[in-house]
Amino acid sequence: MGNSGGQRNIPAEDCVHAEWVSRLPGDRQQLFRDVVVSLEATYTMMSVALDEAMRLRSNGQLVQAREQAGVCGELGERLAWKVGILIRGMKEHGGRMSALPVVLPLTASNFRHSDARMAAALQWLLHKLLLSTRLRFFHKLRVLQAAVDGLTRQFKTTSKEIAENQSVEPRAAWQELDHLHYDLNTCLREAIVVMKCFLRGMSEERFAVFQQQLRGIPTSPAEEQATKLAGTKSAQHLSAQLITPVPPRY
Repeated sequence: MGNSGGQRNIPAEDCVHAEWVSRLPGDRQQLFRDVVVSLEATYTMMSVALDEAMRLRSNGQLVQAREQAGVCGELGERLAWKVGILIRGMKEHGGRMSALPVVLPLTASNFRHSDARMAAALQWLLHKLLLSTRLRFFHKLRVLQAAVDGLTRQFKTTSKEIAENQSVEPRAAWQELDHLHYDLNTCLREAIVVMKCFLRGMSEERFAVFQQQLRGIPTSPAEEQATKLAGTKSAQHLSAQLITPVPPRY
């Protein structure tokens, strides 16, 4: 389902939704789950750090808040690195596959930062002009990678300016940090949806190589601890608060 070879008459949104809600076979479902858990662990660490920085700031503990903001930038880079490995892997293997999954265009309203909203709007327009499932797939991955790279650079720059007390307008800087964090989360969700659809259409031989690449991503001790907490009630409650749900269209 969802590849360029057999679902031409099914609306794209219905096709992607069917792919998203359907369980993957065997090892593919396990790989998907493991990769998502790894990504969520890193994302949650970044979100907790930012949430703590915001709390400290609201309590008037400005020095501690700025120190915490500096931590956020490093964690944002870690998340972007992991997402980048996933996207580059899909591009690499997708280039050797004859059938690729249907993808939906980005939605500008799912982003908050002005640059990201503009990039999403342009991607949506070009998506409509591209008639090939293959071209749409690679175009979306290119835009997602560019968005993740750009958002991460700005996230680190802004967090560093806050940490070093160099922001010309501190209130605006904190708001920008929040918006950039939101948009990185949106990019993460989009990449996860594409990954699930992508895994379904891979040959066994190509899946074996892709699986080895993704399982080779190093995990820090802190991420391992975050992963272990994934099944606890407190972690699930925190996840519900911090992690934006996948857009309703999926």
